[in-house]
Amino acid sequence: MSMSAQVLVSDAKQDGLQFVTELAREAAQHRAANHPYLEALAAGDVPDPAGALADLARQYYVYSADFVRYLSATIGQLEYLPHRAALVRNLTEESGVLSEHELEEVKAAGVDPAWVQGVPHPVLFRRFLDALGMTEAWLSDNPPCDDAVIWSRTFHQCCTAGGPAQAVGALGLGTELIVPQIYRPILRAIIEHLDVSPRERVFFDLHTTVDDAHGEVLLEIAADLAMQAEHRAPLRLGMQMALHLRSAFFDAMHRRALAMPMREVK
Repeated sequence: MSMSAQVLVSDAKQDGLQFVTELAREAAQHRAANHPYLEALAAGDVPDPAGALADLARQYYVYSADFVRYLSATIGQLEYLPHRAALVRNLTEESGVLSEHELEEVKAAGVDPAWVQGVPHPVLFRRFLDALGMTEAWLSDNPPCDDAVIWSRTFHQCCTAGGPAQAVGALGLGTELIVPQIYRPILRAIIEHLDVSPRERVFFDLHTTVDDAHGEVLLEIAADLAMQAEHRAPLRLGMQMALHLRSAFFDAMHRRALAMPMREVK
């Protein structure tokens, strides 16, 4: 490659990175990442904080249980092999395999690696549900609300029907990049209002730690895609679709939480 061609590629990479950095800032400021529902949970500002968290756990499970499907669908959309390989590593981590560096990160966060190493993330979430008494029979007798089902199914379409840039925008910029920001107030509420052990709630501890790396991988892929102008609108569209879907879900959960009767203090 000639020197002039290298300069052009370098300039294009810088432009792409600047574009997705601006999108990332937009995502971090979106209502979905700063929702009043999250603030209310963290502050205990709902009639029954424990009941609201249990309801969130049951409804969120619809989305969380299918996360590997969203990630696999996004991998299937990607055309560039290094991009696919990078997300396959994320898929491996979703299956419970953490690198030495990630294990050190979780140790530093106060998480016992034995709680998470080799345990798929859906199993970690089920561990949390089990701690709340939500057995398979209970889940069967208490089906999810329409809002949870619509969110999960529509998000899957975001990752399958709009091409690689839209899928990366939805899963990366609109999801993985803001997950730690969203989970921190939920984790604070769990610690304050639920009688569960650190091992039982570790799904949330883990995702406020390791998902920073997941978001960075997807940010790099998004920046590469944004080098081409035709990918920029789909990147932003996918991001906005994911954010609006999550915000609508939180709106519904907030309404459900506020409609609960006040829990009696014993």
